[in-house]
Amino acid sequence: MIKEINKACEKLNDTLGISVTLPNPKKKALKTAAICNLAVGIGLAAAGILFSSKSYALLGGIGVISSVVLRKESKNQR
Repeated sequence: MIKEINKACEKLNDTLGISVTLPNPKKKALKTAAICNLAVGIGLAAAGILFSSKSYALLGGIGVISSVVLRKESKNQR
């Protein structure tokens, strides 16, 4: 998914005549980000349950989903 986004941005850069380089994260960086997102997501979800806050619970759920997506993306990296 990251490669496809980078290719689309390169085409846009060529069309607009600008030069912006995007980072291409390595497998280890993606795994680390997935672990951090999971920890923050679980913490926010727990806070949402403890404090009866729907917004914390929603943010926690998004964090956990983000962690799953990053983990899957890290498996597709070299």
